Amino acid sequence: MRSTKLRKILSKISLLLHPFHKGVDPSLATPRSKEDWLGEFKGSQVMIPDLYALLPGWRFAVNKHYETVRTKLDEWMLSWVDDQENCRRMKLADFAMLAGCFYPDAEEEEYLMAAYYHLWVFVWDDELDCGPLTKDLEKVAMFKKETDECLNSTLGSEPFNGSRQSMTPMMKAFCDVAEKVAAGSTPDARSHMLHELIGYVDSACALPYRRSIEGDRELFSRENFLAQRARSGGAGPSLILPLYIYHLNIPSSILDHESLQTIFTQACLIVHLINDIVSFVKELRDDQLDNIVPVLAIEHRIPLQAAIERACELVCTARQTLEDAEKRLPLPTGNEELDKQLLRYVQGCKDVAAGNLHWSYQNARYFGSNPKREGNKIFLRI
Repeated sequence: MRSTKLRKILSKISLLLHPFHKGVDPSLATPRSKEDWLGEFKGSQVMIPDLYALLPGWRFAVNKHYETVRTKLDEWMLSWVDDQENCRRMKLADFAMLAGCFYPDAEEEEYLMAAYYHLWVFVWDDELDCGPLTKDLEKVAMFKKETDECLNSTLGSEPFNGSRQSMTPMMKAFCDVAEKVAAGSTPDARSHMLHELIGYVDSACALPYRRSIEGDRELFSRENFLAQRARSGGAGPSLILPLYIYHLNIPSSILDHESLQTIFTQACLIVHLINDIVSFVKELRDDQLDNIVPVLAIEHRIPLQAAIERACELVCTARQTLEDAEKRLPLPTGNEELDKQLLRYVQGCKDVAAGNLHWSYQNARYFGSNPKREGNKIFLRI
């Protein structure tokens, strides 16, 4: 404790003696262990700025069927999630609100399936992140195999063709969702959904192996960190789901167009960055460093508040890149209905990115039940 205080005092003196390094925190200048970084960050006071201001002109809305879907979602969760603490945490997160913010124009059934899916994927991910599979690599391999088989049999080229094999309650729960999604989607849409889900599962299941090799070496560079987050962050399936939600018939040749691919990847990036900005305080309290805010603080040797500002700048850059890509959409296609569906899909991608931000402000998952606020600014202590 005494050495930590001494180091901070010396750091402040050093800052005064070296004014040309303005904005750089000398206490962060020497590579240290994970424990040292956590010790440096904990106790800090930070301000989460008004994140709505990062997406000017975008819409923030909640689906009108929210109350009905929330009731049905809670009932469905109890039918297959048998851990009471897990149920409590999932209710606190309010995935009916999440899906309602993501897909504000969805009809009730499609909205319900979206809420089912997002609850399911969070429970699924927790098995790897903080559940019984966290350090059991053999069980991770079995879990991945079981999940891949379920995804391919329900969303593949011949969905639900043949008798169902014996499944765990978790995989049966996914079938509840996939049956509706498969029936309400075109083959091209199913193919894209399956591709995104398989990619997410591959990356998420690879993380326990990486941790077993690297241990606590979670201090990525921004470039490496964002590449890892793009693979395992899970935003892709949410962004492709509007193809089912709004029953869009957009051929792969259009979906693969450069402008749409850019819109998709930048919307994913916005989701991941916003997630990290709103969650980093909670994660630091839980002794986790794999978040863009501490990664930026460590890489650039800057205080957390400055790192928050840099993360916000990344959001603005991604938004501008996305909006520039909108100007390059392959319109008109020569088919008026396809033109409308294409614009509906682009709006769906933007709704997911904006909805993720809106949901973060609507529940207590990250900021607690009664944080200190000034408008949309949130003040927190780590």
